[in-house]
Amino acid sequence: MKARLFRLAAESAVAAVLLFALGCTQLPAGPSTTAVAPTSLRATATMHWNDYARELVTRNSSPQVARIFPYLTLAQRNAAVLARQRKSNVDGAVAGASAAVLAFFFPGATQAIDAQLAREIGALGANGPRGDFAAGVEIGKRAADDVIAAAKTDRSDLVWSGSVPSTPGTWKSQAQPPQPPLFARTGELRPFFTTSGSEFRAPPPPALDSEAFRVTIAEVRRISDNRTAEQLRIAQYWELVASPNFPGWWNLTALEAAEAHHLSQEETAEVLALMHMAWLDAFSTCADSKFVYWVPRPTQVDPEIRLAIGLPNHPSYPSNHSCSSSAAARVLDAKFPDQGGHYLALAQEVAMSRIYGGIHYSIDTEAGLEIGRKVAAKVLAQGLPPDRVWLPSQE
Repeated sequence: MKARLFRLAAESAVAAVLLFALGCTQLPAGPSTTAVAPTSLRATATMHWNDYARELVTRNSSPQVARIFPYLTLAQRNAAVLARQRKSNVDGAVAGASAAVLAFFFPGATQAIDAQLAREIGALGANGPRGDFAAGVEIGKRAADDVIAAAKTDRSDLVWSGSVPSTPGTWKSQAQPPQPPLFARTGELRPFFTTSGSEFRAPPPPALDSEAFRVTIAEVRRISDNRTAEQLRIAQYWELVASPNFPGWWNLTALEAAEAHHLSQEETAEVLALMHMAWLDAFSTCADSKFVYWVPRPTQVDPEIRLAIGLPNHPSYPSNHSCSSSAAARVLDAKFPDQGGHYLALAQEVAMSRIYGGIHYSIDTEAGLEIGRKVAAKVLAQGLPPDRVWLPSQE
């Protein structure tokens, strides 16, 4: 477990150092998990191209990180299904689909991505393996075309042109100078499984002048005034792996679980796709709620609260990290029930880390964890159809 945590920290740190310094010198160990069993999964295209995708995301600090992994892993899953149906090379199909999707999201890296794929093909034996792999690549590229078409129409290009409410007690940018809020139209993304970003909208938070809100702000202040070294490490560790590639953390976590459980390449691709699509649907739901309620951050309400991590430039309620982590964790716990709720325990630590950092209230994390629960339940109930490709509704 520690080796995997340090590996993700290293991946995220490459870009995090370019963005800001967190001052984190120690990392929490986190809950224990089953040791990774030696299997052949690491030799598959699914493992290799997800590793490569995390590297691309980290090195390029893409603002599209939340969208990249759902479309990538869905294309990998669809490509694997098509290749099996046509008795073609699954590795080649997954590689072809991966290269196409990554080139779409990283047009500036197209030459390097194409070279990576060409090296794979060229390194195979010429008497059969190379031709089989190349035939699979073409199937994968066709599967990716449909997924890319869906990505182009998912409303991620919507631009916010509104204004921050002037009502007293609502969120205001604490950036200097003030900046427009991030993710203001993310709630309008076309979802994968939910009907809309508002389907599982969080309930109204307590009013700022209520006793319930006074209790939740007092909790943040109390932690700020008495923050322990362990709380500081937890807050800064999860901030480190989340910036800029938190989906990548869950990606590697899911891959290692699949490896430990000896899943096939197609089964692995399906777990990854379900998890990442749940992650993004929960993230979109969270954004919808944020810009309905415009709840101010704790430091806006009580300037004496000391931050342990960076302050995000968007409203507080609910917590993005809690929403998405809860959704991803519940998918993994459902797919790997022998882990005894290990992944939800991780998500709950992620949620607490935001309170320890001084940037969220417990009402934020509780609402976020519940959004993730509802989204994951719908994703798992619907699932992906066996033996055929699947795309999100084009509506």
